[in-house]
Amino acid sequence: MRKLLLGTTALAAATSMATSVALADVSVSGSYEFTYISQDSGIASAGSSFDSFTNDSDVKFSFTNKTDSGLTIGMHVVMEGGNEDESNMTISGGFGKLQLGADDGAGDQLTRTAHDLVGPDALNDGGGAVLGSGGNLADDNADLINDVNDQNAITYILPSMGGLTIGATYRDAGSGTANNDDETVVAAKYAFESGAVKGSLHYGSNNIGGTTAGAGSLNSNSMAIDVSTGPFRAVIAKAESDVTTTVQTEVTDYGIQYNVGNGLTLAAVGTQVEENTGGETSDITTVSAKYNLASGLDAYITYHDYDYEDGTTGTTADDDGSYTQITLKATF
Repeated sequence: MRKLLLGTTALAAATSMATSVALADVSVSGSYEFTYISQDSGIASAGSSFDSFTNDSDVKFSFTNKTDSGLTIGMHVVMEGGNEDESNMTISGGFGKLQLGADDGAGDQLTRTAHDLVGPDALNDGGGAVLGSGGNLADDNADLINDVNDQNAITYILPSMGGLTIGATYRDAGSGTANNDDETVVAAKYAFESGAVKGSLHYGSNNIGGTTAGAGSLNSNSMAIDVSTGPFRAVIAKAESDVTTTVQTEVTDYGIQYNVGNGLTLAAVGTQVEENTGGETSDITTVSAKYNLASGLDAYITYHDYDYEDGTTGTTADDDGSYTQITLKATF
Protein backbone atom coordinates (compact mmCIF):
# COMPACT_ATOMS: atom_id res chain seq x y z
CA MET A 1 0.00 0.00 0.00
CA ARG A 2 1.27 3.46 -0.90
CA LYS A 3 0.47 6.39 1.40
CA LEU A 4 0.94 10.10 0.76
CA LEU A 5 -0.36 13.49 1.85
CA LEU A 6 -2.59 15.44 -0.50
CA GLY A 7 -2.64 19.21 0.10
CA THR A 8 -5.56 21.22 -1.22
CA THR A 9 -3.38 24.32 -1.62
CA ALA A 10 -3.44 24.95 -5.36
CA LEU A 11 -6.69 26.93 -5.33
CA ALA A 12 -5.67 28.78 -2.18
CA ALA A 13 -2.40 29.83 -3.73
CA ALA A 14 -4.14 31.03 -6.88
CA THR A 15 -6.72 33.14 -5.04
CA SER A 16 -4.60 34.12 -1.99
CA MET A 17 -7.74 33.80 0.11
CA ALA A 18 -7.03 30.68 2.19
CA THR A 19 -5.72 31.02 5.72
CA SER A 20 -5.15 27.32 6.38
CA VAL A 21 -4.28 24.19 4.51
CA ALA A 22 -6.44 21.06 4.65
CA LEU A 23 -4.54 17.83 4.47
CA ALA A 24 -6.00 14.43 3.64
CA ASP A 25 -4.40 11.04 4.22
CA VAL A 26 -4.42 9.21 0.89
CA SER A 27 -3.68 5.55 0.26
CA VAL A 28 -3.53 3.49 -2.91
CA SER A 29 -3.68 -0.30 -2.82
CA GLY A 30 -4.43 -3.06 -5.29
CA SER A 31 -4.48 -6.73 -6.07
CA TYR A 32 -4.34 -8.99 -9.11
CA GLU A 33 -5.55 -12.59 -9.38
CA PHE A 34 -4.82 -15.00 -12.22
CA THR A 35 -6.76 -18.27 -12.10
CA TYR A 36 -6.74 -21.55 -14.00
CA ILE A 37 -10.04 -23.46 -13.82
CA SER A 38 -10.55 -27.10 -14.76
CA GLN A 39 -13.88 -28.92 -14.54
CA ASP A 40 -14.42 -32.66 -14.81
CA SER A 41 -18.13 -32.59 -15.57
CA GLY A 42 -20.42 -35.56 -15.34
CA ILE A 43 -22.33 -34.20 -18.34
CA ALA A 44 -20.88 -35.08 -21.74
CA SER A 45 -20.37 -32.05 -23.99
CA ALA A 46 -18.77 -32.73 -27.36
CA GLY A 47 -15.90 -30.40 -28.16
CA SER A 48 -15.75 -28.75 -24.72
CA SER A 49 -12.36 -28.61 -22.97
CA PHE A 50 -13.84 -27.56 -19.57
CA ASP A 51 -10.61 -25.57 -19.01
CA SER A 52 -10.29 -21.78 -18.82
CA PHE A 53 -8.23 -18.84 -17.57
CA THR A 54 -9.74 -15.92 -15.61
CA ASN A 55 -8.29 -12.80 -14.04
CA ASP A 56 -9.43 -10.14 -11.61
CA SER A 57 -7.75 -6.84 -10.79
CA ASP A 58 -8.65 -4.25 -8.15
CA VAL A 59 -7.21 -0.80 -7.51
CA LYS A 60 -8.47 1.09 -4.45
CA PHE A 61 -8.03 4.82 -3.82
CA SER A 62 -8.85 5.90 -0.26
CA PHE A 63 -9.00 9.41 1.22
CA THR A 64 -9.37 10.23 4.92
CA ASN A 65 -9.74 13.60 6.61
CA LYS A 66 -10.19 14.26 10.36
CA THR A 67 -12.13 17.36 11.36
CA ASP A 68 -11.53 19.59 14.38
CA SER A 69 -14.81 18.34 15.85
CA GLY A 70 -13.55 14.75 15.95
CA LEU A 71 -15.32 13.37 12.89
CA THR A 72 -13.50 11.20 10.37
CA ILE A 73 -14.62 11.76 6.79
CA GLY A 74 -13.52 9.29 4.16
CA MET A 75 -14.15 8.22 0.61
CA HIS A 76 -12.89 5.43 -1.56
CA VAL A 77 -13.15 4.34 -5.17
CA VAL A 78 -12.43 0.79 -6.31
CA MET A 79 -11.67 0.03 -9.95
CA GLU A 80 -12.21 -3.62 -10.88
CA GLY A 81 -11.10 -4.82 -14.30
CA GLY A 82 -10.82 -1.20 -15.45
CA ASN A 83 -14.40 -0.34 -14.39
CA GLU A 84 -15.65 1.45 -11.29
CA ASP A 85 -16.89 -1.18 -8.82
CA GLU A 86 -17.27 0.84 -5.63
CA SER A 87 -17.64 4.56 -4.92
CA ASN A 88 -18.41 5.51 -1.36
CA MET A 89 -18.27 8.20 1.33
CA THR A 90 -18.18 7.54 5.08
CA ILE A 91 -18.69 9.78 8.11
CA SER A 92 -17.69 8.23 11.43
CA GLY A 93 -17.34 9.26 15.04
CA GLY A 94 -18.68 8.42 18.47
CA PHE A 95 -22.13 7.83 16.94
CA GLY A 96 -20.83 5.01 14.72
CA LYS A 97 -20.35 5.04 10.95
CA LEU A 98 -22.59 6.37 8.19
CA GLN A 99 -21.83 4.94 4.74
CA LEU A 100 -23.22 6.57 1.58
CA GLY A 101 -22.84 5.18 -1.93
CA ALA A 102 -21.89 1.95 -3.65
CA ASP A 103 -20.17 -0.44 -1.24
CA ASP A 104 -20.79 -3.63 0.73
CA GLY A 105 -23.85 -3.31 2.95
CA ALA A 106 -24.29 -4.33 6.59
CA GLY A 107 -25.06 -7.93 5.61
CA ASP A 108 -21.80 -8.36 3.73
CA GLN A 109 -19.84 -6.78 6.56
CA LEU A 110 -21.40 -8.65 9.49
CA THR A 111 -22.43 -12.14 8.26
CA ARG A 112 -20.23 -15.22 7.75
CA THR A 113 -19.99 -18.36 5.64
CA ALA A 114 -17.63 -21.34 5.89
CA HIS A 115 -16.45 -20.47 2.38
CA ASP A 116 -14.56 -17.53 3.93
CA LEU A 117 -12.02 -20.23 4.90
CA VAL A 118 -11.08 -21.24 1.35
CA GLY A 119 -9.36 -19.53 -1.59
CA PRO A 120 -10.60 -16.31 -3.26
CA ASP A 121 -13.77 -16.75 -5.35
CA ALA A 122 -13.57 -20.51 -4.84
CA LEU A 123 -17.35 -20.59 -4.91
CA ASN A 124 -19.12 -17.57 -6.32
CA ASP A 125 -22.48 -15.97 -5.57
CA GLY A 126 -24.91 -17.36 -8.08
CA GLY A 127 -23.52 -20.87 -8.01
CA GLY A 128 -21.43 -21.40 -11.12
CA ALA A 129 -20.79 -24.92 -12.37
CA VAL A 130 -21.38 -26.74 -9.08
CA LEU A 131 -25.07 -25.74 -9.00
CA GLY A 132 -26.01 -26.63 -12.56
CA SER A 133 -27.87 -23.92 -14.44
CA GLY A 134 -31.38 -22.60 -14.78
CA GLY A 135 -32.74 -24.16 -11.58
CA ASN A 136 -34.00 -22.81 -8.26
CA LEU A 137 -30.75 -22.95 -6.24
CA ALA A 138 -29.94 -19.29 -5.62
CA ASP A 139 -26.44 -19.61 -4.14
CA ASP A 140 -23.71 -22.02 -3.10
CA ASN A 141 -22.71 -20.66 0.32
CA ALA A 142 -24.51 -19.70 3.51
CA ASP A 143 -23.91 -15.98 3.62
CA LEU A 144 -26.84 -13.56 3.36
CA ILE A 145 -27.86 -14.71 -0.12
CA ASN A 146 -29.93 -11.67 -1.12
CA ASP A 147 -27.88 -8.69 0.00
CA VAL A 148 -26.77 -5.18 -0.92
CA ASN A 149 -23.38 -5.64 -2.53
CA ASP A 150 -21.64 -2.68 -4.22
CA GLN A 151 -25.00 -1.04 -4.95
CA ASN A 152 -25.93 2.56 -4.25
CA ALA A 153 -27.36 2.55 -0.72
CA ILE A 154 -27.23 4.01 2.79
CA THR A 155 -25.62 1.96 5.58
CA TYR A 156 -25.40 2.79 9.28
CA ILE A 157 -23.18 0.78 11.66
CA LEU A 158 -23.64 1.42 15.39
CA PRO A 159 -20.52 1.60 17.58
CA SER A 160 -19.62 -1.72 19.20
CA MET A 161 -21.21 -2.21 22.62
CA GLY A 162 -19.63 -4.98 24.71
CA GLY A 163 -18.72 -6.99 21.63
CA LEU A 164 -22.07 -6.40 19.87
CA THR A 165 -22.10 -4.61 16.51
CA ILE A 166 -25.38 -3.87 14.72
CA GLY A 167 -25.88 -2.38 11.27
CA ALA A 168 -28.60 -1.64 8.73
CA THR A 169 -28.65 -0.91 5.00
CA TYR A 170 -31.36 0.59 2.79
CA ARG A 171 -31.35 0.53 -1.02
CA ASP A 172 -33.96 2.44 -3.02
CA ALA A 173 -34.69 0.63 -6.29
CA GLY A 174 -35.98 3.72 -8.10
CA SER A 175 -39.07 5.83 -8.66
CA GLY A 176 -40.86 3.99 -11.50
CA THR A 177 -43.98 1.85 -11.21
CA ALA A 178 -41.83 -1.28 -11.64
CA ASN A 179 -39.19 -0.09 -9.15
CA ASN A 180 -40.88 -0.90 -5.84
CA ASP A 181 -38.32 -3.60 -4.96
CA ASP A 182 -36.54 -1.51 -2.32
CA GLU A 183 -34.19 -3.51 -0.12
CA THR A 184 -33.67 -3.40 3.67
CA VAL A 185 -30.90 -5.30 5.47
CA VAL A 186 -30.39 -5.65 9.23
CA ALA A 187 -27.33 -7.54 10.53
CA ALA A 188 -25.47 -8.10 13.79
CA LYS A 189 -22.22 -9.59 15.05
CA TYR A 190 -21.36 -10.52 18.64
CA ALA A 191 -17.66 -11.14 19.38
CA PHE A 192 -16.59 -13.07 22.47
CA GLU A 193 -13.42 -14.47 24.04
CA SER A 194 -12.89 -17.17 26.65
CA GLY A 195 -9.32 -18.14 27.50
CA ALA A 196 -7.59 -19.24 24.31
CA VAL A 197 -10.86 -19.35 22.37
CA LYS A 198 -12.05 -16.40 20.29
CA GLY A 199 -15.32 -16.39 18.43
CA SER A 200 -18.24 -14.49 17.00
CA LEU A 201 -21.94 -15.03 16.37
CA HIS A 202 -23.46 -13.59 13.20
CA TYR A 203 -26.98 -12.90 11.99
CA GLY A 204 -28.45 -11.07 9.01
CA SER A 205 -31.87 -10.65 7.41
CA ASN A 206 -32.99 -8.98 4.22
CA ASN A 207 -36.32 -7.96 2.72
CA ILE A 208 -36.86 -7.03 -0.95
CA GLY A 209 -40.21 -5.50 -1.78
CA GLY A 210 -42.33 -6.62 -4.72
CA THR A 211 -41.31 -5.10 -8.04
CA THR A 212 -44.74 -3.58 -8.56
CA ALA A 213 -47.21 -2.24 -6.00
CA GLY A 214 -48.95 -5.10 -4.18
CA ALA A 215 -46.52 -7.80 -5.39
CA GLY A 216 -45.12 -10.24 -2.84
CA SER A 217 -41.78 -9.51 -1.19
CA LEU A 218 -38.72 -11.79 -0.98
CA ASN A 219 -36.87 -12.50 2.27
CA SER A 220 -33.55 -14.06 3.23
CA ASN A 221 -31.63 -14.69 6.44
CA SER A 222 -28.29 -16.08 7.57
CA MET A 223 -26.77 -17.14 10.90
CA ALA A 224 -23.30 -18.43 11.74
CA ILE A 225 -20.75 -19.11 14.46
CA ASP A 226 -17.04 -18.49 13.85
CA VAL A 227 -14.58 -19.89 16.44
CA SER A 228 -10.78 -19.98 16.51
CA THR A 229 -8.14 -21.26 18.93
CA GLY A 230 -4.43 -21.48 18.22
CA PRO A 231 -3.93 -22.54 14.58
CA PHE A 232 -7.53 -23.78 14.19
CA ARG A 233 -10.58 -21.89 12.97
CA ALA A 234 -14.07 -23.35 12.39
CA VAL A 235 -17.25 -21.87 10.89
CA ILE A 236 -20.79 -23.26 10.77
CA ALA A 237 -23.42 -21.28 8.84
CA LYS A 238 -27.00 -21.68 7.62
CA ALA A 239 -28.95 -19.49 5.20
CA GLU A 240 -32.40 -19.38 3.63
CA SER A 241 -33.55 -17.22 0.73
CA ASP A 242 -36.75 -16.83 -1.26
CA VAL A 243 -36.26 -17.45 -4.98
CA THR A 244 -39.95 -16.74 -5.58
CA THR A 245 -42.81 -16.22 -3.15
CA THR A 246 -43.26 -20.03 -3.04
CA VAL A 247 -39.75 -21.44 -3.70
CA GLN A 248 -36.88 -21.17 -1.23
CA THR A 249 -33.18 -22.09 -1.34
CA GLU A 250 -31.64 -23.47 1.86
CA VAL A 251 -27.86 -23.66 2.34
CA THR A 252 -25.82 -25.17 5.17
CA ASP A 253 -22.02 -25.05 5.17
CA TYR A 254 -19.42 -25.99 7.76
CA GLY A 255 -15.65 -25.95 7.61
CA ILE A 256 -12.34 -25.97 9.43
CA GLN A 257 -9.07 -24.20 8.71
CA TYR A 258 -5.62 -25.10 10.03
CA ASN A 259 -2.57 -22.84 9.88
CA VAL A 260 0.28 -25.33 9.44
CA GLY A 261 2.94 -22.65 9.63
CA ASN A 262 5.74 -21.59 7.29
CA GLY A 263 3.18 -19.87 5.06
CA LEU A 264 0.88 -22.89 4.56
CA THR A 265 -2.84 -22.89 5.50
CA LEU A 266 -5.24 -25.79 4.83
CA ALA A 267 -9.05 -25.81 4.85
CA ALA A 268 -11.96 -28.19 4.25
CA VAL A 269 -15.63 -27.24 3.80
CA GLY A 270 -18.84 -29.22 3.32
CA THR A 271 -21.93 -27.64 1.74
CA GLN A 272 -25.52 -28.80 1.25
CA VAL A 273 -27.82 -26.77 -0.98
CA GLU A 274 -31.48 -27.63 -1.57
CA GLU A 275 -34.80 -26.13 -2.54
CA ASN A 276 -37.83 -26.51 -0.32
CA THR A 277 -39.90 -28.00 -3.19
CA GLY A 278 -39.00 -30.10 -6.22
CA GLY A 279 -36.01 -31.97 -4.82
CA GLU A 280 -33.25 -29.94 -6.53
CA THR A 281 -30.01 -30.33 -4.51
CA SER A 282 -26.25 -29.91 -4.66
CA ASP A 283 -23.78 -31.51 -2.22
CA ILE A 284 -20.28 -30.04 -2.36
CA THR A 285 -17.04 -31.06 -0.63
CA THR A 286 -14.24 -28.51 -0.84
CA VAL A 287 -10.56 -28.72 0.13
CA SER A 288 -8.20 -25.78 -0.20
CA ALA A 289 -4.56 -24.88 0.40
CA LYS A 290 -2.97 -21.43 0.58
CA TYR A 291 0.79 -20.92 0.43
CA ASN A 292 2.61 -17.63 0.90
CA LEU A 293 5.31 -17.58 -1.80
CA ALA A 294 6.71 -14.17 -0.88
CA SER A 295 5.61 -10.92 0.72
CA GLY A 296 2.42 -9.91 -1.09
CA LEU A 297 2.31 -13.06 -3.24
CA ASP A 298 0.07 -16.06 -2.43
CA ALA A 299 -0.84 -19.25 -4.26
CA TYR A 300 -4.20 -21.04 -3.78
CA ILE A 301 -5.32 -24.50 -4.84
CA THR A 302 -9.01 -25.34 -4.35
CA TYR A 303 -10.76 -28.58 -5.28
CA HIS A 304 -14.54 -29.16 -5.27
CA ASP A 305 -16.28 -32.50 -5.57
CA TYR A 306 -19.97 -31.92 -6.29
CA ASP A 307 -23.12 -33.94 -6.86
CA TYR A 308 -25.94 -31.92 -8.43
CA GLU A 309 -29.45 -33.33 -8.88
CA ASP A 310 -32.05 -31.31 -10.76
CA GLY A 311 -35.04 -32.95 -9.06
CA THR A 312 -38.28 -32.10 -10.85
CA THR A 313 -37.16 -28.76 -12.34
CA GLY A 314 -36.52 -30.28 -15.76
CA THR A 315 -34.31 -27.30 -16.66
CA THR A 316 -30.94 -29.01 -16.58
CA ALA A 317 -29.34 -32.44 -16.11
CA ASP A 318 -27.87 -34.20 -13.07
CA ASP A 319 -24.13 -33.62 -12.80
CA ASP A 320 -21.67 -35.52 -10.60
CA GLY A 321 -18.20 -34.05 -11.15
CA SER A 322 -15.31 -31.99 -9.83
CA TYR A 323 -14.02 -28.45 -10.16
CA THR A 324 -10.43 -27.27 -9.57
CA GLN A 325 -9.07 -23.72 -9.29
CA ILE A 326 -5.42 -22.66 -9.09
CA THR A 327 -4.97 -18.97 -8.29
CA LEU A 328 -1.93 -16.75 -8.01
CA LYS A 329 -2.71 -13.51 -6.14
CA ALA A 330 -0.48 -10.46 -5.76
CA THR A 331 -1.34 -7.60 -3.39
CA PHE A 332 0.21 -4.15 -3.46
